[in-house]
Amino acid sequence: MSDTQQLWTDYAACWSAEPGERLAALGAVAVDEVGYRDPGTEVSGLAELADYMAGFAGTFPGHRFRIDEVLEHHDRSLARWTQLSEQGEPAMAGVSTALHRDGRLADVTGFFLPA
Repeated sequence: MSDTQQLWTDYAACWSAEPGERLAALGAVAVDEVGYRDPGTEVSGLAELADYMAGFAGTFPGHRFRIDEVLEHHDRSLARWTQLSEQGEPAMAGVSTALHRDGRLADVTGFFLPA
């Protein structure tokens, strides 16, 4: 597994991390001033992103993300992912892009793919 694949896998795990561990786990994979956006939101900073992730976990209990493929070049990457239900069934698919800084995610944009 490449370093970037591992970075995305660790980032994906933050979405379903235990509440008391989420912020520290996120800080290991994203810069303090990380930007995040998807069709429903735009947040800045680790704390805001961790709060948004907590909302996701509350809305989709037991769900997690699987990173299916990562492409990378020039401190940028694209990750194809699948959201899995508590039973491990695909619930949604998407792609996310990121700018990297100092080996961590600095700016992330998520896109949801049509069913």
